[in-house]
Amino acid sequence: MTAYRVRPFQSSEQEYEALAALLRAASPGGRPQSGEELEREDREWPAGSLFVRVAAYSPGEEMVAVGTCYEAYWQESQFTAHVHFDTHPDHPQVRLLPVLFEGVQGVLARYKGRFRRLVCRAKEDDRDRVGFLLRNGFREAMRSPSSTLRVAAFEKSIWAEAYDRLAQERIRLVTLSQLRVEEPDWKRELCSLRWKIVQDVPSTEPFAKPTVAEFEEMVLGDPALVEEAFFIALGDDGALVGMSNLWRNDPEGRRLDAGLTGVIRSHRRRGIATALKLRTIEFAQVNGAETIETSNEEDSPMLALNFKLGFESNPAWVDFVRELQA
Repeated sequence: MTAYRVRPFQSSEQEYEALAALLRAASPGGRPQSGEELEREDREWPAGSLFVRVAAYSPGEEMVAVGTCYEAYWQESQFTAHVHFDTHPDHPQVRLLPVLFEGVQGVLARYKGRFRRLVCRAKEDDRDRVGFLLRNGFREAMRSPSSTLRVAAFEKSIWAEAYDRLAQERIRLVTLSQLRVEEPDWKRELCSLRWKIVQDVPSTEPFAKPTVAEFEEMVLGDPALVEEAFFIALGDDGALVGMSNLWRNDPEGRRLDAGLTGVIRSHRRRGIATALKLRTIEFAQVNGAETIETSNEEDSPMLALNFKLGFESNPAWVDFVRELQA
């Protein structure tokens, strides 16, 4: 039986390259990142917010799994720590999860009761991981079905009336590139729009209101951002009332991730979200994308809209929560 050794992640160039290879193997459908990109993300993590990794190694010193423990600085969750596990598919996670979790608990012990809650996410069809979490005191807190749109199969002609309705409502859609030209204070206005929308997004923890600088770093500075696939709805007075965007999930742009789609409360039920989603799908078709992937909380109106547009259901992501003793 293989004996795995767990130790703190070393943050060297060699370790980051090993981490990048592990993440590609653990999540072949995820957004690939280089060791350099991972190192930069770690370096830019806000000072004072927890972010620690422990890694598991085979007897041959191959990195085969990693456990990450962090504070979600974009949420109002000073007493909550998030835990994430990545395991190589060639190694049994039923043996890796216990040793990784023990390493994570060792990290948390150094904070002497600062954290009162753990959150960990797993796919519902990952029986080993779900079973491990339930056996270790976690409970299901939120379920978010994932879904995929096969872009080539989408028939946009049946949705032509969506744009007619938009014209009747005197709503105009622009790209992020166009907004830069039209709105002098576009960063602040877009940050404000996103904050109004995100407050209604289901989450295990309430969101923290970002500064414009934080918004610029988290959203506008993301290398996966596609400006021409970032659409904003403008009211007849020029005010920003809705948004929807796509993220590039691979270098070639064949797989796209749907970002935040939403409309401010005063302008909902006017077909704006539908029109915004249609624009993102049209972008995907014109630019040769194969799929758009997303996930939404199971009671979210956006999930129903995605299914109406032809997204196909996949196994749900489930957020599990464990309360810690003070």
